[in-house]
Amino acid sequence: MRYRKLHNTDLQLSELGFGTWTVSTGWWGDYSDAEAQRIIRRAIDYGINYIDTADAYGNGRGETILAPILKDHPDLIIGTKFGYDFYNNPERPRGQRELPQDMSPKFIRFACEQSMKRLGVDHIAIYQPHNPRVTVLMQDEHWETLEALKQEGKISSYGPSLGPAIGWRDEGIYSTAVRRAPLTQMIYNILEQDPGREFILAAERGATYGGVAEAERGETNKRVCAPTSAFDHSFRAWKANPDPQFLIRVTHSSGMLEGKYTLDTKFDENDHRSHRPRAWLVEGLQKVDRLKALCEARGVTIGQLALLWLYAHPSIVSALPNIYNEEQLEEFAGASKHEPLNDAEMEQIHELYVRSFDVVPYVEEAAAAR
Repeated sequence: MRYRKLHNTDLQLSELGFGTWTVSTGWWGDYSDAEAQRIIRRAIDYGINYIDTADAYGNGRGETILAPILKDHPDLIIGTKFGYDFYNNPERPRGQRELPQDMSPKFIRFACEQSMKRLGVDHIAIYQPHNPRVTVLMQDEHWETLEALKQEGKISSYGPSLGPAIGWRDEGIYSTAVRRAPLTQMIYNILEQDPGREFILAAERGATYGGVAEAERGETNKRVCAPTSAFDHSFRAWKANPDPQFLIRVTHSSGMLEGKYTLDTKFDENDHRSHRPRAWLVEGLQKVDRLKALCEARGVTIGQLALLWLYAHPSIVSALPNIYNEEQLEEFAGASKHEPLNDAEMEQIHELYVRSFDVVPYVEEAAAAR
């Protein structure tokens, strides 16, 4: 296992992290506490020292399952999140709707104390607002509260964890460029490079970046992920190394880059992937097929290639794939036996991405019959 330093700290994170979302929320199948803890302990055996969780995962369960593990491994680096008020709204909304949020300074401090109690610790390494809106990130008191927690020794680093439910492009641009968030957790993978690559560009350019003006309009819930008009299409994200750094989740495009799906794949109604349109599966399989030659040349699986693509970015500290069994854990940990992709390989994938991998667009049968 290789390790990368989280800047402005003395923390060395394993380049492969473990996210408890998979084993604590029911969205990827049901795991007992013992089953979840067993696979996390196995991850530690592979050299993984960074565990990502959130207070809202299972209404605290994502943290409580870690408490006994932390007693045995107090040096583990834990990242957790706050902002969803499940304390006053314990029932998970139907479908993928969000819980109400509270990002006030008072709630941040309350949530931090509650997380530490559930984890059984007096310090949290990485503390992240969970899907904050840009209007929250534009408030000075938000950043002042997090910095105060750091100065008090309760956290080591902080920065937003962003996701598609909020649109999240403007949030990422603003927090990295203007606020210089020490870290940002984002969705970023071979198949879904936007808006992540613009976050890396914004981090490199700083407050003068042209996309900041649009981000500062404070328009929430736009569900915008396409690059701004300011995006420099000659930019190569894997060559940038700004001080703000990134943690990556959905590394395998919700399982597409694991190489297990077929046109006949069906998802349980409780599985979040069941909400995706048919085109996501059909077109995604075509994209994966375009990457097979690279896998064969490297002697790696498509799942390992996805990680080696991320590891080629010096601005990325750790990747958090969805890990739901020991076989998959072994495969993903095995990626660290290989060198990250080189510049020529990265450029080859870039060219595929800008051409949408030359896929044939999927047309619903009902629409085609009209």
